[in-house]
Amino acid sequence: MKNLSRSVSLLLLLFLIQTVYSPAQNRTGEPGLALSEKPIEGEWVRTTIAVPDFQVTGSSGGLDPSFFPQVIYGDLELFSEFQRARNQTFVNQTHQRDTKESSADRVDFAQWQRLPCDFVLKGTYSVDSQNRITADCRLFDVTYGVRTFGLRYVHPMDQARRLAHRISDDIVKAVFDVPGIASTKIVFRRMMPNQRDKELFLMDADGQNLRQLTFDNSLSVAPCWGMNGTEIYYTSYRDVNPDLCGILVESGRTWFVSRRPGLNVAPSWSQQNKRISVSLGRDGNSELYTMDRSGDEKTLRRLTHTPAIETSPSWNPAGNQMVFTSDRNRYQQIWIMDADGTNPHRISRGTYDASPVWSPLGDKIAFASLDRGNFDIYLMNIDGSGLTQITDSPANDEDPAWAPDGRHIVFSSERTGRYEIHIMRVDGTRVQRLTSSLGSDSAAWSPLRVP
Repeated sequence: MKNLSRSVSLLLLLFLIQTVYSPAQNRTGEPGLALSEKPIEGEWVRTTIAVPDFQVTGSSGGLDPSFFPQVIYGDLELFSEFQRARNQTFVNQTHQRDTKESSADRVDFAQWQRLPCDFVLKGTYSVDSQNRITADCRLFDVTYGVRTFGLRYVHPMDQARRLAHRISDDIVKAVFDVPGIASTKIVFRRMMPNQRDKELFLMDADGQNLRQLTFDNSLSVAPCWGMNGTEIYYTSYRDVNPDLCGILVESGRTWFVSRRPGLNVAPSWSQQNKRISVSLGRDGNSELYTMDRSGDEKTLRRLTHTPAIETSPSWNPAGNQMVFTSDRNRYQQIWIMDADGTNPHRISRGTYDASPVWSPLGDKIAFASLDRGNFDIYLMNIDGSGLTQITDSPANDEDPAWAPDGRHIVFSSERTGRYEIHIMRVDGTRVQRLTSSLGSDSAAWSPLRVP
């Protein structure tokens, strides 16, 4: 990972503006500002950035100028190799000296180098009569003494955090040439105050902006992200039978995908195939099937035919294989098969392995394994080699799920006394708890583009 290029060509940046900031995506309706033609070169290494308080150019709408630096710093430190400049007071003072000049792009690079920092982001914003924020941002490479990008963002006032996350992602993309994930979401289930029901909730990848998704007054189980990141599929016990449901993230509208007798659990979505893999109990035991998102019987295809318990499927990115758990060899272990159910083969050797998930990069599988009395999270290659333990807590660490960048994992951990949602780097470092509740688990990280 250390040799990821930071080189970004002018054409790639122009493409980014035209696609990521199109009105159809509701990110901006304004053209981007001029871009530097100087490519950024270097390695994926610890990099210092300064983000002065944004300058108010009209009405602030009650939004404090320090809001954007606070969110952006948090994103960059959590999800990338950026670290903030040491003294924010000096950052703001240096910025104020720059603003005394007439040109918006006047930057005393020598002074910023003394701070020191490698990059500086300067931003302005205003809130119009329709309660929309317009923010103009310029990122400067202090080492090369050039402007890296200039972009304009337009968002409703109630999406101020989303706007800040978009800025963070563009910085990561421009500097390290990898996708930023600050704008993504995490769905998880949470214990309700009655300590009986568990409902689905949605939050930003940094744990903020909490929103309840389901109101089933029952148990909601095993959510996964679906079609284009706009839908979530999960199992609900609201009508007693464990039925597979879908929910539109934006509107909250729900529908039944599968209400077949017995289990309808552990969904996994393949964007490549536009199909859901799921464990059904209609045959008297748990077997794996695939179906389209309507759940129509005509689309149903059975994949496994054993007396064992087959569950927890997870597609590979190409959609031509899936990993799953099976106890057909006495112990619950991890298997891989082709997407049509052929060529099943075991890849784990533990006595109880659970919840396998295929990396979005296609090269690794994360899973939970019971060892020495508690669960820890492991990684392995898709052939079962390269087994690596990445958590080592005296409490249970379970339910791993990948971030769409393949560099972070969200998981459930009991290390605080009850299950809460945590995230970490893929090597097990920089563990951070995101939730504080009566109990939260079963998290799933969204794809890169979400509503």
